[in-house]
Amino acid sequence: MSNSQFVGQLKQNNIQINNLKDQFYRTEAHMSAHEKRLNDKVDEFMEKQNFDLKMHIQNNENPHQVTKEQIGLSNVLNEEQATKVAFDDHLNDKKNPHAVTKSQVGLPKVDNVQQAAKIDFDAHDADLDRHITKDERSYWNSSDERSKSFLAEHTNDQSNPHKVTAEQVGLGNVDNVKQATKSDFDNHLNDTNVHVTAEDQAYWNDMTRQFKDHNENQERHISVAERKTWNGAITYANIMLKNGATVGTRTPIYAKWGALLVLRGHVRTEPEIVFGSIPAELVPFGGAVKSVPLSGTGGTANLIIYDNGDLKIKYPDPADSSKMGGGYYLDVVVGFQKGDTT
Repeated sequence: MSNSQFVGQLKQNNIQINNLKDQFYRTEAHMSAHEKRLNDKVDEFMEKQNFDLKMHIQNNENPHQVTKEQIGLSNVLNEEQATKVAFDDHLNDKKNPHAVTKSQVGLPKVDNVQQAAKIDFDAHDADLDRHITKDERSYWNSSDERSKSFLAEHTNDQSNPHKVTAEQVGLGNVDNVKQATKSDFDNHLNDTNVHVTAEDQAYWNDMTRQFKDHNENQERHISVAERKTWNGAITYANIMLKNGATVGTRTPIYAKWGALLVLRGHVRTEPEIVFGSIPAELVPFGGAVKSVPLSGTGGTANLIIYDNGDLKIKYPDPADSSKMGGGYYLDVVVGFQKGDTT
């Protein structure tokens, strides 16, 4: 074979090979498409089968038409059954739930009253106190006259033979005490000496009120503490001297006694200076001014008591300092005014 023939044959072979490849590819694509369609059909079929199976399983309306004979309940009636609880309640109901009558149980002539027990009946039957004997009956029936006599005797018996009580005659609340006669009651009712009138009662109530008001009046009466203070001895304290003041012939002292401030003693001091002090709470409101004598001269000076308790000598007369060496007598009493601290 020449080269040209070989080349020609080779080309022809290549053409055939390419044709076969093309045919193979088309066949493969066709098979793939066919396989996909087949799978889709199978999936659709299986889905429908599964759905139908599911619907069948969920069908509670006896799709197979099973009968009560097939499940062994041929004798059971198709009626609603009572629950176990309802059946037990009915079974334990002791109140005649079926409304059975006495005629239905063979007792139509029996009255609905409590019957005596046999033992009670026998005890009553043997009670000779409650029953009469034949002889007693004969005796009681033998004489009508005796019966009449007994009846008359009983009728005339005023000693309460039937034991009637006060409650039985409607007097259960009445005490067994002697009652006053109507005239005695009326006399008592009209006795104005033992009874009070409305005016008497109002007058006495007013007197009681006035006495109570008076008794509770703390302004008119003194307290125990006040009585003790006024009736007891005065308790003095020393005046605190200052600024060179000294004790004279008597120690200067002070005291609060009721509504009074009491100062006593003798002090040597220069005028116009605070020579001493007492507690401010003992000083009357606004202070006080008292005239005191100069010892040994017959003169006087003013004792000033300040709000804060300070004490000072002012305006001595005579004003000659050579005549003031004797000191000052502090024997004064200062009264509190209304409204002051007492």
